Amino acid sequence: MKIPKELTPLAYELSKKVFEGKLTFKEGQEQLVGDNRMNPNSAADYINNFRCMVEGRRFTRTNNAYSMEYFFDNIYKDYGSTGLSNALTALRLHIEYYEGIQKVNMKSMRSIYDKYFAIPLDTPDEHEQKEIIKEFKTQNKTKQDIINELKNLKPTDPEEVIINSKSFKRDNRTVAQIKILRDFKCQICSTTIKKKDGTFYIEAAHIEPKHRKGRETPDNILLLCPNHHKEFDYGDRNILLHDKEKVHFTLNGQEHKISLKID
Repeated sequence: MKIPKELTPLAYELSKKVFEGKLTFKEGQEQLVGDNRMNPNSAADYINNFRCMVEGRRFTRTNNAYSMEYFFDNIYKDYGSTGLSNALTALRLHIEYYEGIQKVNMKSMRSIYDKYFAIPLDTPDEHEQKEIIKEFKTQNKTKQDIINELKNLKPTDPEEVIINSKSFKRDNRTVAQIKILRDFKCQICSTTIKKKDGTFYIEAAHIEPKHRKGRETPDNILLLCPNHHKEFDYGDRNILLHDKEKVHFTLNGQEHKISLKID
């Protein structure tokens, strides 16, 4: 039985619930089978493969390419860099096993492995921000659109936002918007890092740290290249002035005055 793409999100969520102990294996399998929408063996394969991927163990039954990519995307989102690293290990072991048995080249699985192996294991938040930026481009969001949205940002807004039917953290949406407005440039040295896929890399630093309840808002976020981000976090830093429009600080003896305005 060919598994339709529409069943993949359900297969992921039920597999996750079984893995996390919210459902028994049999309950997850039965819910996925439903009214003959999937045969029991295929349902069992999804659930078993999910566990192997999250734990970094070899699996012997193959998901289709669409499901595999969907699982990788969401394992990274839900379980972070460790989850992604384990899933890569599991897929590599699966490819080695399957190609050894069948004497074939699993081109689609190797392509998926290469795609996710190339990810520099950003934090899940950075990965999500990248996805949000893609969605904004698809929607042709202008900088003025983004400025208007940021100006209307309220502390009472929901923690999750929906963009093109996908759920994202509100804070990641805000940081993604700031990156676009500031053209992905370091606010100390103006460096911008272009990646081989044509996108740009920049890091977000909190002026008031998150553990002190620093917020993801334009007046509390600096965009910094990796070097200046580490220096900002670990160097001899002294904040002289910080308000909604600017921040004035010294960093290892160097004085910096940076505008935080978004228009």
